[in-house]
Amino acid sequence: MAAGLKIDDSARGHLQEIANSPQSPRSLVQRSKIILASSVPGVSAADIAQRHGVSAATVRHWQKQFSERGLDGLADAHRIGAPRQIGDAARSTIIDLHAAGLDTREIARRCGISQSSVSRIIRQMKSAPAPDRVDPDLDSLVLELFESLADETPLVRFLKKFQQATKSIYCGLLTFSKNKLKPSLLLSDGLPLPGTDDYINTYYAKEFLCSIPEGVVVTASDLLSVEEMREEDYYKEYLSQYGVGYILGIDVGTVRGISGKFRMVRLEQDEDFGPRERALCQALVPYLRAALNIFVMRVDMQAERDALSATVSGMSVGRILVDSDGQVLEANPPALSILEQRDGLSLSRGALVLDDPRKSKQLHDLIRKNAEGAFEPAARGSARTMMIDRPSGRESISLLVRSGSSGGQMTMRQTALIHLVDPAQPRVPVIEALIQLFDLTPAEAKVALSLSNGNSIAETAQASSISTNTIRSHVRSIFAKMGVNRQSDLIRTVLISVAMLPMHDQP
Repeated sequence: MAAGLKIDDSARGHLQEIANSPQSPRSLVQRSKIILASSVPGVSAADIAQRHGVSAATVRHWQKQFSERGLDGLADAHRIGAPRQIGDAARSTIIDLHAAGLDTREIARRCGISQSSVSRIIRQMKSAPAPDRVDPDLDSLVLELFESLADETPLVRFLKKFQQATKSIYCGLLTFSKNKLKPSLLLSDGLPLPGTDDYINTYYAKEFLCSIPEGVVVTASDLLSVEEMREEDYYKEYLSQYGVGYILGIDVGTVRGISGKFRMVRLEQDEDFGPRERALCQALVPYLRAALNIFVMRVDMQAERDALSATVSGMSVGRILVDSDGQVLEANPPALSILEQRDGLSLSRGALVLDDPRKSKQLHDLIRKNAEGAFEPAARGSARTMMIDRPSGRESISLLVRSGSSGGQMTMRQTALIHLVDPAQPRVPVIEALIQLFDLTPAEAKVALSLSNGNSIAETAQASSISTNTIRSHVRSIFAKMGVNRQSDLIRTVLISVAMLPMHDQP
């Protein structure tokens, strides 16, 4: 991954001032935006070139100029203070005609100026810095932001108020887990809009604001004129279907390995986001970052609690929640007891490792595959068991790896759940083992065991004196909890899961 261009706070402030000032020459505005975009880690010169309509060689040239000479390196080809070709009187006329409702084509005809120049002057006017005053909505938004973190579904109440304050038709928070190029969670101000799944799975990578600098409010019109935007595939294939004409974005940064990005949208028949909305959003940036940190902590704590809470009284199955790299996020007391023995498995720099390097690699491959099941349903049903030899000569530990999430609404992070069983611990029956391993109810555990023995839904219903509809309801819940999609996966998962546990004979 490419490292971002290093820009100190002073230089960043000057670049942002140049990029947002109506008095800055267009070429210098473009170079400033290129340098700001270059500060984002992982963004290539080709990505920046495509976004700003220049060649990759041009991007690299201005990156080199800035690295060697700072801001002076950007002004060589076009010095600040050069006379403008379009004077103040013409600009004032263009702005007045635009306020009267004329489109850019008609304004260009009346003023004898190219349509692209008219569009540029209107964009510059709209992106002018707001007066230095506190927006009356700021205090109430900050209060709503932090109060909504305690709601059952965090932040939704704030997003609704944020939508109203910015006069948007949509306001959403996108989160990204480590090294992922598509959102892991999209939290909005209400029910998902049509096209949400297409946006997450296909179009996010094509959107105009996918590589904007951290902490800077950017609109689509900062990068493209209306005419240029309508020529983009993203507009033709996606935005035009929903009448979207204007987009505002804020990338608030990364906390605890999760990146947060806010997006607001207006329809084509509305006006673009103006100085007031931009100033309000910019003032909210530090609060949004603090709230993102609290939000991620809350979701992580809930995920860890859900993953580790299914311990039946009297059982001694160790549970360890890990991320896709095997870093331990949480572990229950039986698991910590096994790890403290350092007899076949242990922790190294916070990651789970086995004494046998070959088996350790196998374990981490299983962790990665099962962690993918948090966001990719096709990757679920990959539970596997391993036997861990102990150098002390004691009986081997049974280890089971499965997905750490059922893919619920608030899933943000890829995790795997590892079960550890020490044969020296008390022996358990199969039904209780299924309850222990997968948080099944007693009724669900009986159904899962019946199906794993090859019985059909009808046969299970008849043997249990329960309706087939009730059995089907149990099966749906069992599939969700065990992370499987088919009965064949259920049979295999039950068999390898109970095989790892020393059992009593069934009555």
